Amino acid sequence: MAAILRTNVGSAVSVTAANAVANNAYANSADKLRIQNTGNALLADFRLTSATFATAPVGGVLQLIAVDRDFAGNAGPNPATSMLGRVLGSFSPQPATGNASTSWVMGLDSVPLVADADYWLLNNGTAYSLNSGWILTAQPWSPGT
Repeated sequence: MAAILRTNVGSAVSVTAANAVANNAYANSADKLRIQNTGNALLADFRLTSATFATAPVGGVLQLIAVDRDFAGNAGPNPATSMLGRVLGSFSPQPATGNASTSWVMGLDSVPLVADADYWLLNNGTAYSLNSGWILTAQPWSPGT
């Protein structure tokens, strides 16, 4: 029996943030990542790089949020406290008590994809702003043989 392999579908897509993300806030709409899944990939691995804080957080998480687009490609509402997006997961590693690091490479793997959606960061309870300049990258893929 052959092992199930990972087959990348198209190239990785990314966005470099021009704006900081405040504590308990979503990224600016200019910094969302759109994935038009024209290759019909089932999943994507996400990497958050150049993630820096002015002060190292000791708790909270950075989360990936999805907002689907309609069938004509029109964007859904910007996520906000009154309009929550679909939480796809928390990036790892997560800050914890005693954390002294202020820059990470963070990952979230095997996230199910839809036909067309925008992906946002949520700075959920870190107590500090995520500095601008972070990069969110997604590599769509499907299981193969």
